[in-house]
Amino acid sequence: MADQLLGIFGGTFDPLHIGHLRTVIDVQQSLNFSAIHLIPNNVPAHREQPVLDAQQRYQLLQQVLKNVAGLVADDREIKRQGVSYMVDTLRDMHQQFPQKHLCLIIGTDAYNDFCQWHEWQDIMQLAHLIVMQRAGVAAMVNKELDPQRTTEADDLLNAKAGRVYVQNVSQLDVSSTAIRQMIQQQQSIQFLVPENIRSDLHILYKG
Repeated sequence: MADQLLGIFGGTFDPLHIGHLRTVIDVQQSLNFSAIHLIPNNVPAHREQPVLDAQQRYQLLQQVLKNVAGLVADDREIKRQGVSYMVDTLRDMHQQFPQKHLCLIIGTDAYNDFCQWHEWQDIMQLAHLIVMQRAGVAAMVNKELDPQRTTEADDLLNAKAGRVYVQNVSQLDVSSTAIRQMIQQQQSIQFLVPENIRSDLHILYKG
C-alpha cells in the first residue's frame, strides 16, 4: 500500500517559502505518502550557514504546518545538534518507523551531486530517492545512481530502499536568498511565503 511510504524533505528553510511547500505537496499528492517530514538543518554540511538560528526556522515551519494535513515539522536534527548529516537522520527515522519505506526528497542539483554527500552509499541502503524535476531545469546525470532509476511508483513499495524515482513538480522560481534580499530592500514578499509568517519574516530578516 502507498501509505507504507514516508517522505523526508530536509533544508535550511531560511526562510520557508511557497516553492518548498508547493513541490512537496505535488509529491504527496502523486505518491500518497503517509506523511512528509520537513526537517530543518541544525548546521548544514554543504552550504553557507543560515541567517536565522535553527530554533527560529523550526518555529516558523511549525507555525505554517500546524493545520496542513500530511506535512510534519520535524526538529530531530536540531535536537541532535552538531552538523546535520542526512545519513544520521535516516538511521534515526529507520529506527522510529521500521515498517516504513523511507523516501528522501531532493532536487535535481542535489541528485547530480549526490555522490559527494556524506556516506551516500549508506543513504541508498536506508531510503529511496524521490527527485523533483521542474520544467526547464538541467538534465539529471549521475552515473552511479542512474541505473537505479525507475518510472514505476510500485517499485518504491516492492523494494525497501535504493531506487530513484523522478517526480515532476510545479515550476516556481522562488528562492530563500531572493526573499531575504527583497526584505532588506523593503519590497513586498506577498504570495511568495505563507501569509501567516510574512510579518514575522519582515521583522526577523530586517534585524
